[in-house]
Amino acid sequence: MKRKHFLILAIVAVVLALAGMAYQLSQSAGWSSAKSGREMFPDLPVNDVAKIQIQTGSDKLTLQRQSSGWQVVERGGYPADFAKIRDLIRSLWELKAVREMQVGTAQFGRLKILPPGKGENSGTQIDLLDSNGRSLGTLILGKKQEQSDESATGPAGRFVFNPSHPDRVYVVSDSFDSADPLLIGQWLDKAFISADNLKEVTKAGTDPKTGWKLARTNDKAEWKLEDASPNESVKKEFAGSLTGFHPSITDVLPADTAADKTGLRQPTTADLTAFDGFEYRMEIGKQGAEKSRYVQVNVTGHFNEVRSPEPNERPEDKQKRDDEFKKHLADLKQRLEKEQKFQNWVYLVPEWSVEQLLKPRSEVVATAPPAPTPGASPTGAPAAGAASPSRAPQASPMP
Repeated sequence: MKRKHFLILAIVAVVLALAGMAYQLSQSAGWSSAKSGREMFPDLPVNDVAKIQIQTGSDKLTLQRQSSGWQVVERGGYPADFAKIRDLIRSLWELKAVREMQVGTAQFGRLKILPPGKGENSGTQIDLLDSNGRSLGTLILGKKQEQSDESATGPAGRFVFNPSHPDRVYVVSDSFDSADPLLIGQWLDKAFISADNLKEVTKAGTDPKTGWKLARTNDKAEWKLEDASPNESVKKEFAGSLTGFHPSITDVLPADTAADKTGLRQPTTADLTAFDGFEYRMEIGKQGAEKSRYVQVNVTGHFNEVRSPEPNERPEDKQKRDDEFKKHLADLKQRLEKEQKFQNWVYLVPEWSVEQLLKPRSEVVATAPPAPTPGASPTGAPAAGAASPSRAPQASPMP
């Protein structure tokens, strides 16, 4: 056989071998790229979504719509952040494929799109259901797709699998980072008490060295320390931090959570009174995870029910001011009703948000040195030329 014919046969053999491998891959692992831009849930009835379940392995997050609003089931029905739920549903409704592929089931583990419970290569499954428990859509989030450009950083998207399209796998641009059942705290409604315009703050203490009480006569006046000695005053940097109190929350627990876990059997107690009549009792327990503190709150309100007329008030002004007073009173009572609902839970709050209420008296009070006695040196010794107290001057004898 001539050398030329041998080379031709060798090339044909290689081509046939490559074609056979490609056919085998297309049948088993199937990497056949297809069109992009396909919508995942084009007919999703977004207004019918009443329940969202997110599951990774044995970890689960359930968001349930009730007559009072959306709730986090795993937190005893605590109110959920509706804005985050709305954004998730909208993202799924508008979700389009950046890349669509025909992939064999043998590749599902590598792409981490196996259903939860199918091993370490299982994905995160999102189920949308209506009020009767019927499925409206399911999506399994898989491996994140990295940027192909070496100069770029971060994920370019994520592999997803829609069980209603069993022979297709998609890459979408949304990474769905918040869809993690371990991040339950992100789905809680973070609204909490808002103690503004304070007039009195008291920290209880077991002895005078730890407890203290500060008060002011109006919102422009300086804070004064109760039972202060003449050389004691409130530290300016501390007084500047007491204009309001707005702690944030990271997680919640039922109010009957064991006190041994939270440290609320013997808490640090602080009372805050505002000029608008709101009173807050903060009970601060021991430290939690990630520099947090366990906290419980009690809210009461004492409001003036009757408006005091101004001197020489004209009749035409009376009705207007009465209406304004009634509206303001109604707003205060509505806010009181809302904030009293926070009494039903134990909260985890960042420690920095309550650190002012934990400070001992020594970190709140500034002590000035005592004023020097007239005629005395700064060290307390008699001044030069002053008479010694032990040797009184004697009268000169008469000549």
